[in-house]
Amino acid sequence: MADSALEHEGIHLGTGFRQIEIVAYIGEFRIVGFAHFGVAARTSSRRSSDYIRALGDPRLTLSRVRIYDKSSGELHETAPFVLLNLDRVDFLYAREESEGASPG
Repeated sequence: MADSALEHEGIHLGTGFRQIEIVAYIGEFRIVGFAHFGVAARTSSRRSSDYIRALGDPRLTLSRVRIYDKSSGELHETAPFVLLNLDRVDFLYAREESEGASPG
């Protein structure tokens, strides 16, 4: 696969990781950040949601995090990273590459 095609798939060539935007709802908060998943040549075509379904750890680290009020959409806090306890998450999804980032 050509380098540009890999970059389009969201794969970082030098690291072997795929960065996926994750949205998690916990109580009155919506948490948006990026998770990093290891990839191999055979898994580069997986959908973002496939990585979430394959999680085996009850924790997920997110980087470049934004925490919003669920009802108003108001930004409450930003953080370089957070560690989510998935047992406490009400709802979680991975944004597909085509969705793009939404402001809030």
